[in-house]
Amino acid sequence: MDYSKLRREVIAFIDAHEKEQLEFLVRLCDQNSYSFNPDGVNKVGEMIVDNLNGIMPVHEVETLEKVGRTHIFRSSEHAKSIYLLGHMDTVFPPEHAFQACSVNGDVLAGPGTGDMKGGLVVIIYALKALHHAGVLRELKISTIFNSDEEIGSKYSRPVMERERERAAMCLVTECAGLDNQIVISRNGKMGARMSSFGKPQHVSVGNHEKSSAILEAARKIIDIEALNAIYPGVSLNVGKVSGGLGPATIAAEAEAYVDIRWEHEEHKDRLIGNVQSIVAQQALAGCHSEFEVLNWRPSMPYTGRNRELIDIIQSTAGEIGQQVPAEHRRGSSDANYFGSAGVPTVDGLGPISQWDHTADEYISIPSLHDRTRLLASVLLRLGESAG
Repeated sequence: MDYSKLRREVIAFIDAHEKEQLEFLVRLCDQNSYSFNPDGVNKVGEMIVDNLNGIMPVHEVETLEKVGRTHIFRSSEHAKSIYLLGHMDTVFPPEHAFQACSVNGDVLAGPGTGDMKGGLVVIIYALKALHHAGVLRELKISTIFNSDEEIGSKYSRPVMERERERAAMCLVTECAGLDNQIVISRNGKMGARMSSFGKPQHVSVGNHEKSSAILEAARKIIDIEALNAIYPGVSLNVGKVSGGLGPATIAAEAEAYVDIRWEHEEHKDRLIGNVQSIVAQQALAGCHSEFEVLNWRPSMPYTGRNRELIDIIQSTAGEIGQQVPAEHRRGSSDANYFGSAGVPTVDGLGPISQWDHTADEYISIPSLHDRTRLLASVLLRLGESAG
């Protein structure tokens, strides 16, 4: 393999298809693919399949409960391979106002541009370029296009845990940091629901000593939020609360959804134990609360096994005129499943993005093409290193 010659050919292909790549990204983002809109997610999957038709010879489909289908592609049948991860779902339901893309100079705003349809087209066009150069089938590459990452990969988790056993290393194209950072470690994350129960009655009946599920939940929420920073890298957030029938009724039920994150895996059990203790303790007579784990991912630590992969990525970036500093990120992704199992894993290989999960989400268009050049070049370099 003449690495330098192939890299020039691959980059030339990517440069020649910049407009096409951007247009494809706009079509992906204009198609709603909210996690619980399986039809929309499946339409995004069909668009990806059409683009990779004839390029990746092995295509497997995972049909999952309640969400869209997850797609796995392989360049060939092999025991171990480089895994590329991306997800097709977004956080914006069909009724949300943010449903279409707009271009303003070097900025593409739109739902899922950064998180993470921009990363999907980085993978797709890197693979197209490698196929054009005639080397894709020689490289041992598997890709997973997941359908429920935004809800913690609740339904696809068994797929991730199965596939990581076949991974020699893992590259993930979630968005880059604002200074072009790649991600070398991530917090663990748990999504949970606290359900509180009381005794309903009209506010005019009895005295002020009421068994209100809302008041029970409120006191526990204050105690849960007080756990922030109890350990280094720990954060907790109660992000959604609901309950009650109306202002003149003492609430019989209330719910609070909790996001819990930790940097060091050894803190997880103690942290969750603290939350469960708060939930179990009765705050008001006649009330009680329950704690339910909805989804969770282990933390993705930085390890010595990552160092060689990081060095290859950063040195390859330097060869093509890019700089990619490394960072820890407090968010989690499907990278956590692979990195936590000891698979050398690097994330943040997608385009530069900001304000994801909001109606201001955007990516830098030049970074979309830079990251495609980088990913394709890194895959070539890894292929050269493996002989």
